[in-house]
Amino acid sequence: MEVIKTDDGSFTFFSEKFKEPYHSLTAGAFKEAVEKFCKPCKISEKAKRGSVNLFDVCFGLGYNTTAFLETAFSTNAKVKVFIVGFEIDISVIEKSLKVSWSKYERWKNIIRTALKNKKFDNGFLTLNYFSPQIKLKIYIGEGREVIKRIYRKYERFADAIFHDPFSPRVNPELWTLDFFKKLRKIIKEDGVFATYSAASPIRKALWMSGFGVKEGVAIGRKSKSTIASPSFKTEKKLLEKFSTSINSTPYRDPNLKDPPSLIKSRREGCIWLQKKLHPVASIY
Repeated sequence: MEVIKTDDGSFTFFSEKFKEPYHSLTAGAFKEAVEKFCKPCKISEKAKRGSVNLFDVCFGLGYNTTAFLETAFSTNAKVKVFIVGFEIDISVIEKSLKVSWSKYERWKNIIRTALKNKKFDNGFLTLNYFSPQIKLKIYIGEGREVIKRIYRKYERFADAIFHDPFSPRVNPELWTLDFFKKLRKIIKEDGVFATYSAASPIRKALWMSGFGVKEGVAIGRKSKSTIASPSFKTEKKLLEKFSTSINSTPYRDPNLKDPPSLIKSRREGCIWLQKKLHPVASIY
């Protein structure tokens, strides 16, 4: 696994499977974690209340969770946190501990301990860390399979969802309307979902799933990221785009088990039909 130094001095890996780095090279791995996830989800403000729960979609190297811990405990040393996430490749977590985490080094011990404390939960291997203030559970498995089995257990659990898979172009399975519907059940009514993608199909899928959707920040790229919450009112300009642009058609995966090629071709077919039959009331 190739190690790459990002622009803020932190390190990330390059995925041979997806042909993409795990983090933005121009934004910087840890800077991206703070600016695109922790700040938009208002982790500092929520930590002041005394407790905050995170659902981490694609744990990866653990940087998003680490930035979450640093942000929460820097704000309130007495805060209690509960982190639930999933990752398909445990070796990425293991190898992450071998690169420098700079000012975040102190959090590596939590990950080391979790790797030693393996259990099984709902048919999945899990990594676990428990202390009076920190609870961490990482499911090792394919994201859709994990979500299908655990979403009821964590209904209305999350104050924040960090959604950080590889891009929809290569990993559409985790960007579908159907996947977001499960995340909608996991998040609290005032919880905030954050992702780096600015793509219209992603934003429309979130809106159709019951989230209010807004533009986020632009860090390391021209386009702005996306934030969403059941409590948000979707921005007017986004609603106009959803209703006028066929290209905002979401990805679909009704049973959360289809291969990426089918998910992409299904969307392409829907767009083709809309172009041929427009106007139509709805194909969903």
